[in-house]
Amino acid sequence: MTTRQPSPNAQFSAFLSRFSPEIVALVKRCLPKLRRAFPGSYQLVYDYSNSLVVAFGMSERGYEAIVAIAIFPRWVRLYFDKSLPDPKGLLEGPGRKVRSVTIKAASDLDHGDIEALIKAAIKHSGVDFTRTRSSRRIIKSESKKR
Repeated sequence: MTTRQPSPNAQFSAFLSRFSPEIVALVKRCLPKLRRAFPGSYQLVYDYSNSLVVAFGMSERGYEAIVAIAIFPRWVRLYFDKSLPDPKGLLEGPGRKVRSVTIKAASDLDHGDIEALIKAAIKHSGVDFTRTRSSRRIIKSESKKR
């Protein structure tokens, strides 16, 4: 008898359950906002030993993602390509490929400066987000260590 693989949504919920209720609540308020910003996108889920990452893009290749939300035990960060212009100096970190901003509340995503970064990331990507298909969540990797 073969064991049926849980759905991507069920797997994501299981991954998320290891975080505190406050972080889970924050993520559950942020993800719908990001899905609306990136309609029809792939949501690529990467489960690491110390974090959970959801990358939003138009392909199944994580390196082509436009933004990624990283969930850590004590905070949530939104990552952008390092080459994205950041006129307000919001992005932190010396990353070779990405830089990020800490999200303390889902309303931060509606803040003019962060919303402008999201819109700039979409424009910078050259992708046209049409609403012709629904978003798809794909589990790309699962941590073996815990």
